[in-house]
Amino acid sequence: MLIDPKTWHQHRPWVIATGLLSVGSCAWYYSCSHGLPNWPGGSSLPGLTFGVVGGIIILFEMLLWWRKQVRTWRIGRTQVWLRAHIWLGLLSLPLIVLHSGFQLGGQLSTILMVLFLIVIASGIWGLALQQFLPRRLLDRVPAETIYSQIEHVMGQHREEAERLILAVCGPADGAEADSATATANGESSAVPLTIGALRTAGSVQGKVLLTNVPSAPVPDSEPLREFFRAEVRPYLQRGSAAGSALQHANRSTVLFQDLKIKLAPAAHGALAALEDLCAQRRQLDVQARLHFWLHNWLWVHLPVSAALVLLMFVHIWAALKYW
Repeated sequence: MLIDPKTWHQHRPWVIATGLLSVGSCAWYYSCSHGLPNWPGGSSLPGLTFGVVGGIIILFEMLLWWRKQVRTWRIGRTQVWLRAHIWLGLLSLPLIVLHSGFQLGGQLSTILMVLFLIVIASGIWGLALQQFLPRRLLDRVPAETIYSQIEHVMGQHREEAERLILAVCGPADGAEADSATATANGESSAVPLTIGALRTAGSVQGKVLLTNVPSAPVPDSEPLREFFRAEVRPYLQRGSAAGSALQHANRSTVLFQDLKIKLAPAAHGALAALEDLCAQRRQLDVQARLHFWLHNWLWVHLPVSAALVLLMFVHIWAALKYW
């Protein structure tokens, strides 16, 4: 959920209502505590009221998960549910604190308060990440793809790169002649090879097709094959986990420039294609990292929220039993 000048008018009513209700609740609580030796607890009229309202809000917050599972049902717009989730969740913070009477109480009450604060903190953290990570993703990953398809896409590009090396360098001696070699031997070497790469057209950068491949193996191109084996193939296959220098743009540029000097001009197009594929691998590695940070907070927020709701019912049962 993005909160910026463009969407502020949608959040303004919620912010105003949350602020007024928080201030009003604090004012009522303070007026009820006037003349008392201690702050009113959960069994007092304001404490009980805040506890009931806060509990209802917590149950409503959990309904967002259910709402996402039934997207086909027309039960309000998702954006409205998200805004309500954010601002009612923040409203529950002063209500629950006032319900506690500024005391942790027994063991169950202490655990509940700790869980509640973790839920609020993780929710705020997730909301903060959503304000800048998606924009950063757009800026740094113009070749963004579906997150779950990253390794599949790079697997395809690795296969294309292997075919490109075979077309430029020719069949390797001995064991390197794999299934791609058999394919190349059965086809005309003049058939163009299509390679997925990154190209910029005006101000738009993304995935396009490169077919600039030599019609015959380029002499003295063995350094290209060795560089592909040692650096490019492991990096395309494993990304940053390969520990390759290619994961750093500046070092990658230096390596490719050094190799370019050693190769004949006819192999420069293939080298540029490999460099573009490595650039795309770097972008998709960035996408994977940003995706992790954008969603990992849910691994805390959701299970702790579920535990909070479960213990809240235990707390209600205990409170009614010993009231």
